Amino acid sequence: MTTFKILLTALVSFLMMNCAIAQTDTIPTIPAEAPQELEESEPEAFVEKTASGESIYRMVDEMPRFPGCENSDKPTALKNACAKDKLVNFIANELRYPKEAAEEGLEGMVLVSFVVNEDGDIMLPEIKRDIGGKCGEEALRVVSLMPKWVSGVHEGETVKVRFNLPINFRLQDADNEEVSEESNYKLIWGNAKPEGIAKSELERLSEEKIYVRDLYGKIHPISELELEYTRGLKYKQVDGYDEISEKMAKLIRKARKRGRIIFSAIIQGKEDFLTVTQEFVVR
Repeated sequence: MTTFKILLTALVSFLMMNCAIAQTDTIPTIPAEAPQELEESEPEAFVEKTASGESIYRMVDEMPRFPGCENSDKPTALKNACAKDKLVNFIANELRYPKEAAEEGLEGMVLVSFVVNEDGDIMLPEIKRDIGGKCGEEALRVVSLMPKWVSGVHEGETVKVRFNLPINFRLQDADNEEVSEESNYKLIWGNAKPEGIAKSELERLSEEKIYVRDLYGKIHPISELELEYTRGLKYKQVDGYDEISEKMAKLIRKARKRGRIIFSAIIQGKEDFLTVTQEFVVR
């Protein structure tokens, strides 16, 4: 069996966005049951109720943070950025690529959901999206090793907050220190910037063409295009061919603030097909 080196990228740039806006939105969970269809109206204050009647928030004034960045002299935005880096480093140091996944060549994103309670303890961890090969179990194991977090705050009080953490599993040949081939390509959607798209721009962007370019600016044909939209507990996926379909355009136009639009384009690489993915956040 080929020896692999883990190339881990924890997709946590979203983790601090709630704090930047409310002081984006965590990447939403994908329900275990059938995905919920998008609704025209959706409450801004997301609150779950436990069987005992306790409230679990999903949007609060100040989202929970990974510990280690609580220097009171730093503004909240810097604490958030610091906490994100520490979380990425923690996962990179603790996560072990499962043997089963490595042997099968499984790669992709595992989505873990958990609750940070008023004391900063991790509660109710569960897998919302898995790729098999025991990657989900490994993600849960890493979450179980986490120290106490800095609790979320809402209206001046610490509260229970649901937190959703995506972890991207990537394999790389141990003898090849170069980055994955996918990193040589970039998905371009008009003038849309990944860190933020104004909702007023969605109508125009829904008619734009998707391109994939390499480092030299060459455009590569897209074989298949997939669009995922996530916000809160909402999740919708639409598959297509080489461009934005009418179903995709409709979904884009219905996107709301703090929603996440994720394109995945399949192109022909040097030896095999590759998937180039880009996420865009609606502001």
